[in-house]
Amino acid sequence: MILALGCGDSGSDPCGEGQILCDGECIDACGSGEVECDCVCIPEIEPTLADLQTGVFDVSCTFSGCHDSMAPAAGLDLSSFDASETNLINAPSTQVSGDLVVPSELEASYLINKLTDVDIAPNTTPMPQGGFPLCDAKLTAVELWVLGGAPLE
Repeated sequence: MILALGCGDSGSDPCGEGQILCDGECIDACGSGEVECDCVCIPEIEPTLADLQTGVFDVSCTFSGCHDSMAPAAGLDLSSFDASETNLINAPSTQVSGDLVVPSELEASYLINKLTDVDIAPNTTPMPQGGFPLCDAKLTAVELWVLGGAPLE
């Protein structure tokens, strides 16, 4: 049997111009300054604590009450820029020996382990809870922030 495809046709992109394939469906591609996150366009997140606070922590960590200031899970309050700075950068984990964020050291930062479900403490769960990991855009922003030295602005 011979399979012939048209010139330049890879046969793998079923979407039209200006669309991307997301979870088996064609959706409109994101505009300038936006990135795809779980099939929704969100503002691009710069790898700074200020952008992570509004683009990741406020919407994926504190909104459900998990890491808010009232009763933060594992003692980790991420409810504000100042709280996140204090409680993440060179701050000890309550679950393992080591810090949550070691600037410029991805492998030494336990926050990354919790977000990627790699080498986490026994009897704990990956973050965020509920079986919905951060989308690639959010996770990449957090990783770039750590690798870039965990800049504030």
